[in-house]
Amino acid sequence: MNSFSVTRHNTVPVKCSAAGSALRGVHPRAMPCRGPCRPCLARRRGYGTAAAAATGESSSSLASTLPELLPWAEARVSKWATGWEKAAALTPNPALPVLDLMPSASAPLPGSAPPALGPFETAFGAFIYDKGYRQLFRALGYPGPDAEAAMAIEQLTDGEGGGGVCLDVSCGPGIITARLAANLTGYDALVASDVSDAMTRRAADALDALATSAAAAAAAAVGPAGPAAADAIVPAMTFAAVRADVGEMPFADDSIAAVHCSAGAHCWPDAAKGFGEVARVLRRRGVFVMSTVILAGPIRKKYAENGTAADAGEYDATGMRKMNTPFWDAASVVGMLEGAGLVEVQVVAEDKCFVMLTARKP
Repeated sequence: MNSFSVTRHNTVPVKCSAAGSALRGVHPRAMPCRGPCRPCLARRRGYGTAAAAATGESSSSLASTLPELLPWAEARVSKWATGWEKAAALTPNPALPVLDLMPSASAPLPGSAPPALGPFETAFGAFIYDKGYRQLFRALGYPGPDAEAAMAIEQLTDGEGGGGVCLDVSCGPGIITARLAANLTGYDALVASDVSDAMTRRAADALDALATSAAAAAAAAVGPAGPAAADAIVPAMTFAAVRADVGEMPFADDSIAAVHCSAGAHCWPDAAKGFGEVARVLRRRGVFVMSTVILAGPIRKKYAENGTAADAGEYDATGMRKMNTPFWDAASVVGMLEGAGLVEVQVVAEDKCFVMLTARKP
């Protein structure tokens, strides 16, 4: 794609052909701010971006909403930056940018047909997942989005934080992401990421809705009460949205303070590779909090009795364990996390097919 769009609420999108991907921008430096927009309120709190928070600077450049990137991803964002700023300058209050940082090898060859999309990779599929399919997880033992998010936040804020970026990988349509954004503390930025463009955009919309609501409330607070009142309302973290492959993430080594993944790992084409990437991008003592799906006990028993598979090793060896299928049990997931080099792996909750685990990078 040779153009990107910058979308403004309740307006027609403005198109720019000067950049190389589909993006949606944030408040540009070139536009005078007429009110407490999200980035300006963020600057009042001292959080320009993840990078700016570490240096004390404030910025609204394209790259400034991201953690440190690998060279190929940094080069791609730099290529887009000028065109993005030009397009964003035409849009007083654009939405959250969605950056496509999928590896180049995944792009279709010129003249070839694009790959077929899976059922949840379309905009309609993402909507269905958000509004109906995910609710079916209750039958698997999932506690519901509010309860699961609260459990994850407890593990993500266990005292070894210290700012930095929290990455919500395989974020889907942002069901848990939005709850993290509203309630998580101790981090400078939250990055939503999914391999599906439709899912990533829906997650970005969820974050944008939260930021817009907070900005409106902060605007009402500004006045006699002054900026301090707005500071009490605006989210403490900046937000970013990145389309990325968990098996080849665009983020630099040791660049992420925490990684969260809800109901995603069992959907990965290569879970071991994904866990290895999580370990790579986490900084030292960074925490990984995940929930996933495992086989129910009665099913494991049936497989053992009929000779299908007696344990996780046989389950994997037969090819039954593949993309979009449950792991054998919690212990098998623990073993995979430890195999990726993570330590202090713990099962913090388990119910039927639902399991939540935590681990750290040594």
